[in-house]
Amino acid sequence: MTWIDEAWQRISANARTLVAAGSFPVWSDGPSWITVPYDQRERGVLPHDGSWMVGDVAAIAWFAAWRGGSAAVTQQEALAVSRKLANRAGLTSFASVSHMFFRGTLVPQVIGKHAELAELAAQAARTVARRFTEIGYMKSFGEPADAQYLFTTVDDVINLVLPLWHAKQTGDTELETRLVDAAITIGDHVVRPDGSAAQVLLMSRDGAPAGVDTYQGHSTAGCWSRGQAWGIYGYAMMYRVTRNPIFLDLADAMASYWIKQVFDDPSPIWDFELRGRDGVVRDSFAASLAYAGILELADQSPGPRRVELAGYCRTMAERLTRQYVLGVAAADLGILSGAALDVPHSHGIGSKVIVGDSYFTETIWRLTQLSDAGHSPTVLPSEQGSS
Repeated sequence: MTWIDEAWQRISANARTLVAAGSFPVWSDGPSWITVPYDQRERGVLPHDGSWMVGDVAAIAWFAAWRGGSAAVTQQEALAVSRKLANRAGLTSFASVSHMFFRGTLVPQVIGKHAELAELAAQAARTVARRFTEIGYMKSFGEPADAQYLFTTVDDVINLVLPLWHAKQTGDTELETRLVDAAITIGDHVVRPDGSAAQVLLMSRDGAPAGVDTYQGHSTAGCWSRGQAWGIYGYAMMYRVTRNPIFLDLADAMASYWIKQVFDDPSPIWDFELRGRDGVVRDSFAASLAYAGILELADQSPGPRRVELAGYCRTMAERLTRQYVLGVAAADLGILSGAALDVPHSHGIGSKVIVGDSYFTETIWRLTQLSDAGHSPTVLPSEQGSS
């Protein structure tokens, strides 16, 4: 049995537990999950209420259903999890409702070829698009008109993908242009010449860039590793939707920086500014996200670069699996050990996080179909026939 087969055994067993749960598990606290009720609409705007993570429960179920096997989740069970997102399609207090429905409703259209969820994806996309157009940028938290939380982030690039996909579906070229411009603005201001990224782009009351900051990184001058991973994945997906070379260049520059930093332990330190210090917390969640993103980037890159990136991901994903999945005793909760949800605010350090598990599962799914030429599939549905 290969290491990928062993990883899928863990994924399948975990997915069975997820679909049988009576709520959405989001991250581990010792031997238990922190959970979010199925019927919850809004509990708060900051990320650690867990609401933004729930779409990844559905994504794991769909990946497990794709794999099949006697113990696998069925598509009907995965569909039941995705349907539990329906009451959240109108949420307006945080931008990551976009990520929730990207994972919970767009992924199934690829993994399960399941079009039933397209309208649910469209509902969420319209909600996020209205949020965006009210103020002209993807404000991370709070209602658009709130005077608080006047910022967007490198994390929010992925939150532009769902409304952009929908804009292209519906022919809304004005919205499409504004979303593309927003992603370019984030890149212009947070991605540095060496390919590293600040996390937060502060915005003025009139929606203009007003400097950089961090919320989950070590310092404004640092580079929060998961933010770097979000940028790789987000810009690779933006290129997938737009074919705008600016986004391919941004994703590639950020991936190059990542590779220079992460070459021994497959799980990065939580902020690259701390390289060389002893006892620095590592974040396997960042690793799973980065490898999924680099595989997405590889698929769209020229031949030699594609092979290089795909080979790097295969090597690092195997190390990640052996050290942080197979090297840890199997448990009823979670797949990928050693995540660090938020180090500065002491949330979920050394935990399992459902989003990290989801991107780990995506990475393994891509690698099962990786060609010798470095091509792997995407999780984004094509523009035709998806809604």
